[in-house]
Amino acid sequence: MEKTEFTKDDIIKYNTEIMPPVESVEPIYSIVARARSHRIKGGDDITIDIHLTGIGIPDANKFIFLWSSPNIIDSSKGGDCTYCTRVFDGKIGGKDVTFPLAGKDFSEHLKLDATGTMLHLHKGYFLPWPMFPLPRGVQRDLPIIVAERDSESRCPISISLKTLRTADPGDYTVDLVFTYKHHNIAKQACDRVDLHITSWWDRNQWWIITGGSVIAFILLILTVVINIV
Repeated sequence: MEKTEFTKDDIIKYNTEIMPPVESVEPIYSIVARARSHRIKGGDDITIDIHLTGIGIPDANKFIFLWSSPNIIDSSKGGDCTYCTRVFDGKIGGKDVTFPLAGKDFSEHLKLDATGTMLHLHKGYFLPWPMFPLPRGVQRDLPIIVAERDSESRCPISISLKTLRTADPGDYTVDLVFTYKHHNIAKQACDRVDLHITSWWDRNQWWIITGGSVIAFILLILTVVINIV
């Protein structure tokens, strides 16, 4: 069973054994973004869960979210970005230590507007996930990082936007761009989430087609019966 409570000795061990391989690596990251539902009707929420996968600790970063059509977003409600990761920087036993904190007790919220938003992710997202002892198959020099996994069933970053009930049906996208810098070298990772706002026909075509088929079958039976009689 994975350890969830850590002693001072664990935190010191984390900084002396687990952190060094990550601190020495040039950062490289990709975005993994998933919509909870790719098909919604006007008035529903767009909800996207976001992870970052990679290795290394950037010196600075910015994370941009842009909606392809602000006209479908309910600006009176706006949206919400939830993130549940923090970082402890302090001293234990006279030594400087860093340790990630994640889970529902560390949840924070940022209001989103109808055009997009920008986040700055702190160091905690890029730290190795604390594991004692290290599970089989996990390499010490390429550990799982905090942004790669959920904590207490909470995604590292989630965004939620309310759509207008009158939003035009069709295909839309949410673009995510993560720009980060390390030792004056800048890199960028991008992802796109495709969404579809359904029309009345999208939502009812199965019933209409099925109902039409049933009616056609009944008429065929009646025609055969009448011809026999």
